[in-house]
Amino acid sequence: MTRLTLFNLLKYTIYALLLFDAYQYFQADLASARQTLAEGATYQKLIETFAISVDMTAWLVLVFCFELETAWIAPERMRGALLWGLHGVRAICYLFIFSSFYGYIAKYRMLGEVEPFTLTDLCALVEAGYSYLTGLDEYVPITAESCKQLDLPSFRLIGTNILAAASPLQDARLMALVDVINSGTWLLVVAMLELDVYLREHAGLKGWILRASEAVNVVLYLILLAVAIFYGVKGEFLDFWDSFLWLAAFVLIDLNVLGIVNGNHPPNSAPA
Repeated sequence: MTRLTLFNLLKYTIYALLLFDAYQYFQADLASARQTLAEGATYQKLIETFAISVDMTAWLVLVFCFELETAWIAPERMRGALLWGLHGVRAICYLFIFSSFYGYIAKYRMLGEVEPFTLTDLCALVEAGYSYLTGLDEYVPITAESCKQLDLPSFRLIGTNILAAASPLQDARLMALVDVINSGTWLLVVAMLELDVYLREHAGLKGWILRASEAVNVVLYLILLAVAIFYGVKGEFLDFWDSFLWLAAFVLIDLNVLGIVNGNHPPNSAPA
């Protein structure tokens, strides 16, 4: 088995795992929607609630486009309808990715828009349609059973029937902020990748430009690695695992662009 075959086996295994992660995140968003959309669905609330699912889908399509352009389609064939078709699909993906980035920002702002809420008996809210925030995108309906186990809330999220104590709310806001940083860094990563692909196709990815691109990518990937480690430390295994997989996927795409695995620079043949 050649080095290129092993490289492709690893790469497509990671892609398959990312597809499975996307399904898990959709299930989590769907569960969250039962609480956040209980009072009605607006476009803004839908974007906030399904930000991760929309984001994951757009990223998967984007990765597929980059995979085609950097590994399967030779640079000399990237012209005409094929070139504009791939760029058009990527442009649509970016619209959704920027929309999701806005969703992460909006979710962070939503968790900061609270008002004091004083209550002496949480069980008085049973059957009133309230829920209790226990973490980012994690809500517990206030029922006759749960009301006896939850701490008294200190805040209510404005415009919702979601209550929260100070500590879980602070943790949720921190996680939401890290999500914003993570999403913003990924936007910079794909901006660099778009530039690298363009330079590759025009024989400009060499010399000091290549070294500068590699240095910037290393910094961005270190930030993303720090975010993944943060998720792991906080006990968010799915977020840690997903961040690690995306990081690995884009490192492998960068290797496609740089031609390190197959010995070309840039690569000009489809994978074996």
